[in-house]
This record gives sequence, structure tokens and C-alpha cells, in this order.
Amino acid sequence: MLSIRSILQAIPKKPTLFIIEGRYQNWIKPLMLMEELGIDRDVICLPGVPAMKTEWYGKIHPQRMVPALVDELHGEKVTLWDSSSIMLYLTQRYDTERKWRGRNLAEDIEIWNWLIFETASLGPTAKYWVSYDLRAEPIPEVTARLHDDLRKQYDTIEARLREPGQSYLALKDRPTIADLSVLLFADSTTSKRMGFQLSEWPAIKTWSEKMYEFEGVRKAFNEKDNWKAVELCE
Repeated sequence: MLSIRSILQAIPKKPTLFIIEGRYQNWIKPLMLMEELGIDRDVICLPGVPAMKTEWYGKIHPQRMVPALVDELHGEKVTLWDSSSIMLYLTQRYDTERKWRGRNLAEDIEIWNWLIFETASLGPTAKYWVSYDLRAEPIPEVTARLHDDLRKQYDTIEARLREPGQSYLALKDRPTIADLSVLLFADSTTSKRMGFQLSEWPAIKTWSEKMYEFEGVRKAFNEKDNWKAVELCE
């Protein structure tokens, strides 16, 4: 049994990622990156949505969502609570060979553009669509608007990947955290759930299939349903 007090007060010996059973599209991104970089870590799987809404977890993530990450930095405890900020931190801290981040400012700019595209546009729209579509009586006008917005965002990704020599989103020749960020809302699993056939966007389909060929990406995705909630005590 894991102590809430120790979670809040102790400086972690290794980066600790907070996730939840199911609803994997956000928390799996940093986990994929950790697998690719070989980062030793702890993972705390919270016991359901009610655990995210507790006062103690609000001290880690002000919006009471997942993922969140706590780590030790220069003897102090640091907390990050957005998948994009977590991945930026992990690459800055642990990606010494710059495999998943830029190697100069020009590359960084491209990565930031597509990372923010997911954070501010694709991700929120896709998450709202999925949650709204679960309603017993969705409003057709709202459903149509969300569906149209998502198609436009898929078109934006498709156009980027169709540019000459553009094998990945941010950089031409190698994947970055921008690809990991967008992937979970533009793969065959999620697109099908949103009512799309990914074959309509062949460049996205090819790119997403290629992303899952990376060992760490594939491993994190295949094991996403294996995480079970931990028991917590005061």
C-alpha cells in the first residue's frame, strides 16, 4: 500500500509518472518517450477518476488530471502536470543524445509548432468529441461541427506529411516528441472511434503505422491495459 503522505512529501528517487486505468491517450505519451529513452521510473496508477479529484492529488496536478510527473532536480522536487511539458522536460533532462528533441533552434521551432498544435487544437477537440459522443442524446449540430473541425485538423497533418521528404511531423528525417504528441489522436484506433477511416488520409496512415514500429512506442501501447490501480493510504 502506498502512502499519500510519502507521495506528497518525499523527493522521488526516480521520475514518477501518475496515470489512470484506461483513458490512455494523454498519459501514454510520456510513457512512450520514457521507453524510447530507457528512463528508469516509477508509475503510480490512480484508482479511478475519484482519486484524481481528491484534494491531495490537486496539490500535484491543479486541474486534477493525468498525466503528472514528479522528479528530483538538484536535490529539490519538481512537478510537471501536462503531457507536453512533461515530454519537454524529459528530453531536456534525459535525452542527452537528442534522439527525440531538436539539435538546434531551427529544429526546436518546428517541434514546438507541432507540439502546440496538438496541445491547443487537435488534442482538446478530439477529447471533447470522444466525451461528447458518449452522451445519450448528442446535439446533431454540435456533433457535425466537432466532426468538421477534426477533419480540418487531419487535413492539416496530411498536408504536412505530404511535403517532399517529410517522413515525420516536425522534422523530415526523424521522429520527435511532436510525433508522439499527435500520434495518439491520429492513429487507426482513435480515428476509428471518432468515426473516421484513416485510409482517407494515406500519409497519416503510413506515418502512424511507422511510429508504432519503434520498440518503445509499441511496448508502451501494447502494455497500456496492464496497468492496475495501486492501493493508497493516508
